[in-house]
Amino acid sequence: MKSYNTQDFSFISDNSKDNRKHSSTSIKVDATNNKVEDKNEVISLLDKFKKIDGRDFFDIEDLNYVLPSDKLEAERANLSYILRKHLWRSNYSSPITEMLEKGGAKILDIGCGSGDWIIDMAIEYPSSTFIGIDVDSSFFPPIDKCPPNVCFLTCNVTYGIPFPKETFDFVFMSMMFAAFTEPQWSDLFEDIVRVLKYDGWVESLEPTYIQNMGKVTKWIDDAFVKASMKERGVNVHICDMISKFFELNVELTNIQCIRLECPMGDWCGCFGKYFFIFIVIE
Repeated sequence: MKSYNTQDFSFISDNSKDNRKHSSTSIKVDATNNKVEDKNEVISLLDKFKKIDGRDFFDIEDLNYVLPSDKLEAERANLSYILRKHLWRSNYSSPITEMLEKGGAKILDIGCGSGDWIIDMAIEYPSSTFIGIDVDSSFFPPIDKCPPNVCFLTCNVTYGIPFPKETFDFVFMSMMFAAFTEPQWSDLFEDIVRVLKYDGWVESLEPTYIQNMGKVTKWIDDAFVKASMKERGVNVHICDMISKFFELNVELTNIQCIRLECPMGDWCGCFGKYFFIFIVIE
């Protein structure tokens, strides 16, 4: 099965087989030692940064991520994870609990960042294997801080997901709205389907528009949207298009969408206050 979600939106879908595209780099994963062996030597791209107003940004061809890549951004991402887990009351929406509890499942987290989600999941389901991939390895946790069923891999998924077809039972990704152009999103979803097992699930969790914005908030939001598109060709409101990417793939069935609203501001207590801080940091 293949499923997907968005923050405020959750999409889930069933998988049928065959007709998968793209070749793949063969990767041998040793989750016990938290190591990844790449038979074709996946090249690290992490030494290419540029500073803008004191913040570090990637300066890599074909990498269109519009947000910074520094300690402050890592703190923002950590806060984002805590808020999302509280909002959804869970780390996932797909019907995979029985599979995870049974054990032996392989789970991929695309854009794993510092690994908050994947480590939480690995602790909760110690009999399954969890692999996190991200273009920036600088925030991967130390091996001695990771459960034995977790490993991390540095890679740029715009060049393809470096695993053979039908490798994973569940593919998860969240808060990637600022990472890809629309063509890259389309290619990525095709590749996700390729690496997903028959009857596997895929879940994508992304934010939609801020509702009921005041003048200042709307000005900031408009400026961010325009700058992202102009500088990188990135549509940060990609959430509205994700359902289309899923529906166009004939291998996906049972597509579901779940929407939750996130309050923002002091008027709705601690959650709204911290969600506002998350937006401001961003």
